[in-house]
Amino acid sequence: MRRYDLQVHTDVSPCSRNSPRDVVDAALDAGLDGIAITDHDTLDGYEAVAALAPDDLAVIPGVEVTTTQGHLLALNVSEVPPMADPLAVIDRVHDQGGLAILSHPFDSLREHYTADLEAIAKRVDGVEATNSRCVLPRFNRRARSFAESHGLAITGGSDAHFPMEVGRACTISDRPVLEAIRARATRTDGRGGYVSGHVATKLSDALSLLDV
Repeated sequence: MRRYDLQVHTDVSPCSRNSPRDVVDAALDAGLDGIAITDHDTLDGYEAVAALAPDDLAVIPGVEVTTTQGHLLALNVSEVPPMADPLAVIDRVHDQGGLAILSHPFDSLREHYTADLEAIAKRVDGVEATNSRCVLPRFNRRARSFAESHGLAITGGSDAHFPMEVGRACTISDRPVLEAIRARATRTDGRGGYVSGHVATKLSDALSLLDV
């Protein structure tokens, strides 16, 4: 079986201090077969990671898109979808042949989804059912239940902003992961509740303001 962390940030995201080399080393240390680089509203972190990765580590270009509700992972895209309502973002992802995954969709402590859920479920490709930064277990449970009740693929991602987070949650498949998502043939490993990651992010943000 193959293991992919489908939400990893680099230091292109203001809230992350993961250098491209940190990301590659951490992914290899975690024994991953692949990662998706999903910086906030930009693809700029992808190429540096892809250039450093060995042949046996798949690197998927992605974006964590800010929508008018929650965040959405756009996987295997070449252009950044514009920030818009979720249905419009999903359409722009599909126009590129990419996959649209709801990111920590019901984590009410962060950006999350509250409206048009049935319409979104008919258009989206999958749901992030295991996000290691979801502090309360019910956030991931609700995401998994939503995916199951609508026949959607499930994915797992660490939402890593620091090297020690890479691989804390992952997507498991018996084939290349994008193919497995399309076939609804994925499962997840890992868990949420990683509170210290949020603390580290807040400290990093404060230090950035001080130019430390």
